[in-house]
Amino acid sequence: MTYTYATSVPVKNVQTQEENEDGERLEAGKGGDTELDTIEVMQKIQPGQPLPSMILKGLDGKSYNMGVKRNKALIISFWASWCDPCRLEAPVLNELYSKYKHDVDVYGINVTRYDRLENVKKFSRSLNLQFPVLLDEQGALFERFGGVAFPTNVMVDRDGQVREIIIGMISERELERKIELLQKKTVSLGAE
Repeated sequence: MTYTYATSVPVKNVQTQEENEDGERLEAGKGGDTELDTIEVMQKIQPGQPLPSMILKGLDGKSYNMGVKRNKALIISFWASWCDPCRLEAPVLNELYSKYKHDVDVYGINVTRYDRLENVKKFSRSLNLQFPVLLDEQGALFERFGGVAFPTNVMVDRDGQVREIIIGMISERELERKIELLQKKTVSLGAE
């Protein structure tokens, strides 16, 4: 199953109205004690758009910039330690990472907003995860991808373009097929 979303775009100087204590209508940025100078419209990232620049910390103590240029495809797996499908999928990702690590990066991103750090560490150790485990502490990146279920996998090509967003677990065979397509810079990764 493939879901399509759109990207986050800040909208600057959007005119909004609110009333002051005397009932007078005020426009944002036009005086009065209003803090509404800018409203950000959060739209979702969709296939064909670049991966946004966002820095996440890893369990290894390093910082990872999602939107940095890379010469490899990237698979992002959003997960939580209490998610049974995530527990089933993690060893598959580990195996595929070992097999393709010279051509494809894998980031396991724990949405820590819905988890506990001690459980994240325990999950990672118990499954001996070899790929970087990152922490989306507030769930901001997860929300930009629609943030509805775990696992959610995002396929990103070598040019940093999001190619597919997969909500829910997929088979090892299908995941490997998608990795092979990413390696070849194939643009269309739709389900067959």
